[in-house]
Amino acid sequence: MDELLKERIIRRLDNLPNDKAYQVLDYVEFLESKFGSRSGQASTLEKLADRVEDTLRAGRVSVSAIKGTRDVLDAAGRVMQGLAEAGRTVVNELQVPVQNVTKEGTDVKNAGPGKKDVGQREQTSGKDEEETA
Repeated sequence: MDELLKERIIRRLDNLPNDKAYQVLDYVEFLESKFGSRSGQASTLEKLADRVEDTLRAGRVSVSAIKGTRDVLDAAGRVMQGLAEAGRTVVNELQVPVQNVTKEGTDVKNAGPGKKDVGQREQTSGKDEEETA
């Protein structure tokens, strides 16, 4: 949708009372189901929040209560997104490159920069002890 058209529609919606704005929403959802594309799918939490909002509207709950409920559900969605992003970050940080292993032990060439074979570490630590003595 063109941004100018979207802004014009929003300006018009701002002047409507909530009950009329919900009628507009119902009509937009009808048009979307009839002519819309599937590319703009909502997340599972957004779908849940929409269903809760629709249920509250059907039960004739006050607009302020619906808004408060929607705010809580939106906050929960942001928390879940943050947790998912934190989980992805942890997984990415914990991934260790797989080293080539030979029958004798770790292949030093593929262990990465600055990494030594276990046997080499033991030899180096033994030299360090001799030098300090």
